Parts: sequence; structure tokens; C-alpha cells
Amino acid sequence: MDSNRPVNRHDPAEQQINDATVKRYFNSARGGTAATVSMMAHEHNLPTSAARYRLHKEIRTISDWLNAVCDSGRVLDVGCGAGTWAEIFARCNRTVIGIEQSSLMLKAARERVAHLPKVTILEGDGRYNLPEGPFDMIFLGGLCMYLDNHDVMALLRSLKSRLAEGGVIILRESTVHRGVSLSRGEYQAVYRSVNLYRQLFDGAGTFLVEVRRNFGYTNLVTAEELVDLRRRWLPFLPRDSTTLGFLTWWALRGIAPISFWTLPRILSRRSIQWPRLQNHFFRIRLME
Repeated sequence: MDSNRPVNRHDPAEQQINDATVKRYFNSARGGTAATVSMMAHEHNLPTSAARYRLHKEIRTISDWLNAVCDSGRVLDVGCGAGTWAEIFARCNRTVIGIEQSSLMLKAARERVAHLPKVTILEGDGRYNLPEGPFDMIFLGGLCMYLDNHDVMALLRSLKSRLAEGGVIILRESTVHRGVSLSRGEYQAVYRSVNLYRQLFDGAGTFLVEVRRNFGYTNLVTAEELVDLRRRWLPFLPRDSTTLGFLTWWALRGIAPISFWTLPRILSRRSIQWPRLQNHFFRIRLME
């Protein structure tokens, strides 16, 4: 779960996330579905195909990481949201356990995987209600951004003890270019830089860390930022319009080789911080 929201810069030591506020946000569909809320694709009137496009590109980004997990392996999905990734993990006959505390997401996840006998969705807080291992892969799809530093490191230590031999932890987290930013209000999140995540990993144990940029997220956020610009600079147009959202998304898709491939890479190489939020996958393994 992640978002493209206004952020304020704070010292990392001052991070404070209100658990009740986070839970309240994800217990409300806010005009979307559990699936679109889980992908944070519900507040800009983009078509549902935008979330599917992002997911498709995310799967491609880490397909080799996923394929490295044996077909008979055990997978734990912590903060499983609407169950999208749990369903993906189960396609190769893996045994999957998901854990989720939002009642909206929990219901959607259980409905989504009801036809899959090897998937179980548990209700609970991943910090306190983890099932026993061992697991060949543990996945966190945008959970650490809702936890302070202490909770992130404590969770990673707990997950580390549940890894099977040769097991991996994969995280997908929204990030900023440097430092840390904190989103306040009805939606709260901590956006850390890749370097800060590396420091948290070091604080939780001795890991081998691999990092990959999530360009599927960048594509979706590019559309969201254009919607925000239209709302700001063209206030005479409807703020919420599925038609305008549709046109924004498909205009970008129409020139995808430029808007979704060339432009993000040029901006990254020139250290231009736009979109202001990024997203990265991390694969961490215990050092032997």
C-alpha cells in the first residue's frame, strides 16, 4: 500500500505514525474498491486498467526473484491488502499465508483467494501476530512506510527468525530521493530514501541487499501528478471526473515509450526529483 500525498520533511528520529489513523484510512474504500485502495489508485479518477498496468510491470520487475522460490515453497505475505499478491504467489502451487488487519482488505482478500485451497488469510497485525515459519519467501508490499524505524527493525528481526534456509524477504516501499519525509493528516506514511532503508536493514541484522526501481509505480504516479496539476491550475474543470482521468491515463499510454520509459530514466540520470515519490523493491537475504 502506498500513496502520492503531500509530504513534510522531518528528522527521522521524530517519526510518529498514528496506528489508528492508518487503520481508519484503509478501512474506508473512499470511492474506490479494496483492490484500488490497496494499490493507492483510487483518488485520481484513473481507470482500473491503470492499477492493472502497474501490477503487470511490477511482476515483470521481480519475476526472476519470484521464480527463484521453489514451487512447493511456503510464502508469508505480511500486510497482504486485498490479496492481489497472495493470489499471484499461489499460482505456482505454493502454500501462502497472508496477514492483514484492515477489515475492508481482509474481506476482499478472503473473497479473492477463496478458490485457492493453499492460501490462508489471517486477521492480525504483522508486528504482533505472525504465524510460525519457516518460510521460503516473506513479502511486504508497502508496509514499512506505515511503521516507525523501531517497528521496522523489530519486524525484520522477527521475520528473519522465520526464514527457511536460503529464504528471502522482499519489500516494496515508496521512497524519496534523499532523507525522509512524513505525510500527516488523514493519510499518514513515512517515505524514506533507499539509503535509509539500507541503514534499517543493517540495524536488523546482517543481510545481503538487492534493490530495483519500481517503474510501474512511477508510471502510475506520473498520471496522478498530472491530475493534481490539472486540479491546481485548471480549477474551472471538474475536480473529480472519470472522463478526465481516463483521458489523462490513455494519453500517457499512447506515448508510453516516451512518457513511461524514456522520460523517467532521463530525469533519474539528471537527478531531477520528479515525480517526487519513487518506489523500490528490496530483496534481502541472510549472509551465510
